[in-house]
Amino acid sequence: MLFLRLQRNHVELLKQEAERVFPVEACAILFGNLTENEAIVEKVEITQNRLRSSTRFEVDPSTVARSIVEEEKEGFEFVGLFHSHPASAFPSEIDRKFMRLWGDAVWLILSSTENKLDAFQLVDDELKQVAIRID
Repeated sequence: MLFLRLQRNHVELLKQEAERVFPVEACAILFGNLTENEAIVEKVEITQNRLRSSTRFEVDPSTVARSIVEEEKEGFEFVGLFHSHPASAFPSEIDRKFMRLWGDAVWLILSSTENKLDAFQLVDDELKQVAIRID
């Protein structure tokens, strides 16, 4: 099982962003270091949801590309994506469709209504929950 390690200040930043843009889905890109069993988040980049939707999110592709290039120069790897839901912290059908495009990226989801954080990966077209550790 993969573990996603986050710092408490990262969790607070993501929750604050979700509150700020509610009911629109908040989104961010997660960077850090990957090992065989852990995805360790070292940096969170808050991004705009260009759809401004409460049921879908989309980050501008040029923002994603620029961020990945910049963070790789700093020695960080792309770990995954964050977004909030105004419902449960479980990937929607739309999320699962787009998870297929992101390989083994971790999807961190915050339920804005339940204040619950969960993480998932799509591995060989099977949805797997990722354990979260907050330091």
